[in-house]
Amino acid sequence: MQGWAKRWFSLSPAGVLSYSTGQNTVIRGSIQILISSITYSPKLNQIHIDSGTMIYHLKTLTQDDYTLWSSALKEIKDNSDDVLRAIPAEYNAFNSATNSKRNSYRGMSMYGNNYQLDRKLKAEVEQGLDFSSDLQSNAIAFVKAVDELKHFVADLVIDDNEKMLDIFYKIDLGKQKMISGLDDQLHQWQNIQNAISSKRRSGSNSPKLASAQETALMEQSEHPPRTSSVYSELSGYSETFFDAEDIVLSAAEDEDEEDSHIDDEENSSDEDDTDSHPDSEILKLTSMADCNRRSKLPSPSLGDPGSALSVFKKNIGKDLSTIAMPISMNEPLSMLQKACEELEYSDILDKAAGLTDPIERLMYVTVFSISAYASSQYRTGRKPFNPMMNETYECIRPDRGFRFISEKVSHNPLIVAAHAESKNFKYWQSTQIKSKFWGKSMEFMTEGNFHIVLTGHDDHFVFFKPSSWMKNMIAGEKYLEHSGECKVMNQKTGDYATVVFKEGTGGGLFSTPTKRNDVIATLHNKDGAKVRRIVGKWSDKLLEEVNMDKNKLNVLWSAQPSGVPECEKYFGFTRFATELNEITSLEKDKIPITDTRLRPDQRLYENGKVDEADEEKLRIEQKQRERRKMFELSGTEWKPRWFTCEDGEWQYAGQYWPTRESGKWPSDLFEIW
Repeated sequence: MQGWAKRWFSLSPAGVLSYSTGQNTVIRGSIQILISSITYSPKLNQIHIDSGTMIYHLKTLTQDDYTLWSSALKEIKDNSDDVLRAIPAEYNAFNSATNSKRNSYRGMSMYGNNYQLDRKLKAEVEQGLDFSSDLQSNAIAFVKAVDELKHFVADLVIDDNEKMLDIFYKIDLGKQKMISGLDDQLHQWQNIQNAISSKRRSGSNSPKLASAQETALMEQSEHPPRTSSVYSELSGYSETFFDAEDIVLSAAEDEDEEDSHIDDEENSSDEDDTDSHPDSEILKLTSMADCNRRSKLPSPSLGDPGSALSVFKKNIGKDLSTIAMPISMNEPLSMLQKACEELEYSDILDKAAGLTDPIERLMYVTVFSISAYASSQYRTGRKPFNPMMNETYECIRPDRGFRFISEKVSHNPLIVAAHAESKNFKYWQSTQIKSKFWGKSMEFMTEGNFHIVLTGHDDHFVFFKPSSWMKNMIAGEKYLEHSGECKVMNQKTGDYATVVFKEGTGGGLFSTPTKRNDVIATLHNKDGAKVRRIVGKWSDKLLEEVNMDKNKLNVLWSAQPSGVPECEKYFGFTRFATELNEITSLEKDKIPITDTRLRPDQRLYENGKVDEADEEKLRIEQKQRERRKMFELSGTEWKPRWFTCEDGEWQYAGQYWPTRESGKWPSDLFEIW
């Protein structure tokens, strides 16, 4: 039968069943037998273990091996009291705590009516909870000490101030990750404690056999398991458990699998492929060395964006992307780079790819679609540079695990196509960018669809975005607001989410609203029934209302601080945005002549040379007009290089990365600068 993989198993006296690809090789995962439910199928030489997080299907090669293994497992279960007494409590607490973050518990229950086992497990969990609390207290004390050190160092005179800021940024990032991880760990222990205390089910439970395609020796990998337990559902961040479904194996289910076999040759030859990403074309980013990245722009923002108001007044209601604007109205990023900024919180998609529940995956994709707005809270009301014909932008981020390519694919209307890929997801967009001035406010519109496919799942998420508004352009306190409604749809399952960005309320006529940035997302299954609800602010954090209860909230995502000291002086850029236009060792002498990083007017503007940048901008725009005229006179059709149009949307053609790796860029790439 297809789908089986050979593994070497070892059962310890403590009741831990560990497995690896071969004898004396690295352990790939382990199962705690004492709290697992085991079902035996003698006719098939199969043993089915439900660990509470997932189901493992084991098949021995001979009847003798089956008898030996089933006897050993039964002996461990029968002598559970002796086994528990033999295990040091410190080991149990530490081992469970360190693995609680990696495995999202999707159900935890007591099996059997053994009161002694119940009592001992409770004690071990309580000790684990104490251990996690102590660890959290120690971490908080450490964080306070680090903060004191930062304040002390900041008062000193240091020659390399930029290096110091970079160190501070890394300390803050590490501090946030540590605190977040410890909070998750503590919550997981509380979840387990609640499950044991609730005693929502008792007795022996038997898992249902998977289908022929699913029946395999499941193994844990570096990512959370993607095969869910069939009889337990629990959000990895929820403290609410659902009762398990008690399913007993039938003889018919046993007989359905009698034709199964293990293909030794196939599994041995495909071993490496099984553990790698199926798309061999994807660059192995983890093997690439990352680089040092800057912590701020070379120059603070200069020029007065208010000088552009006279241009705006003459073009009320018109699409400003078709009108030449003074460079002082720009920020030193192009629309191609802005498309990449959408991935600042790509780790949300990494998390979504590891979830087994399709509704949970929809929930995190919805959170991702909202998170892209977070960086806009610091912006100063300037617009990105319009890209030139055939202008491209690449971004390789080994530290974030993705690579990105974008290109201007249409001049009028202005359309940007982008594609990103990692081992956990693929993301692409084909969007038309517009901006209009309405007298007191400016509207930014992104028309088109965003697509996400998660690795290991038959999902295809599609969403669009509402308009964004820069308010009080003429007088008063300027502020950015996103308002309207959008939809996130899983086209494969029919599940969807409706997201409402609420317009701000309160405040005076020319002041910032006192209540703003609120967003509400409601998740529906394919039948239209409401199943989840997300509330919060796109500028701060998003929370799930557990079981649709407004009084019980779980944090799904929190916005990171900008990471740039006095960011308002540097166009309101976050640290991620600051890094987008930098030429690092990953790009130096490797990017094509069409890459945005090589655009001279934008580079001059970033360096604070506003007048020179303005002159260059006029020269480049004139050069583009002349080239377009030349194409028209010769009857030549201008075509994008790296994207093709399919069913009305632009798709990545698959040639950019192979070409880059070869270093042989097409000879007909024309100079656009």
